[in-house]
Amino acid sequence: MCKVAILDKFVLFAAGIQSILDKSEGCEVIVQAVDCNDLFKQLKNGAPDVIIFDVIHGENSGMKQIKKIRRAYSEIPVLLILSQNYSDCFEEYIRLGVKGFVFNDATGDDLVKAIKRLHAGGEFFRKKVWDIFKTSLQKRKYSKKKVENLTEREVAVLKLFSSGLTYKEIGARLSISPRTVESHKRNILSKLKINSTADMVRYAFHHNILS
Repeated sequence: MCKVAILDKFVLFAAGIQSILDKSEGCEVIVQAVDCNDLFKQLKNGAPDVIIFDVIHGENSGMKQIKKIRRAYSEIPVLLILSQNYSDCFEEYIRLGVKGFVFNDATGDDLVKAIKRLHAGGEFFRKKVWDIFKTSLQKRKYSKKKVENLTEREVAVLKLFSSGLTYKEIGARLSISPRTVESHKRNILSKLKINSTADMVRYAFHHNILS
């Protein structure tokens, strides 16, 4: 059972999220808070596995609240509910350690899938997140540099991750197993001294290796 905390300024919207999770299998809402102080007070009674934060109804794009949460509970993955209007903040959210985005037009199934993905130790960023993210990165100018130490197969895996494909999709594209894809990703992260898929996307565009 995945224990969930909901941070939403408006109780009505939080109740809607809780209703979706109550009908799902494997998720239990243990905290419903209106601000960080309320959240931290309730978390003293027990920590959740995932924190859902409704950025749309937060203040100043939710940056201040996210920083507070990450400082106090860095081990708990944070899932944001937002809209494409926050695209300018995507990179900063990811830099702060947010593990997933769910857009306000997503389905209840998408929300549950995202929560379970984070609970399992993964990330949840749909392809359109990477599309928006990459468009933002393309507007910046970077010099082309050689990709050192990566094998030809690792470069191929890096490119496909940067296109928003999943482990299974990359495996099918390269005729290898998802487990092998995971192994290649670990090697890429280690060689480039980076930590996440978001870092891989950033690296790929900074070094123009997708061109």
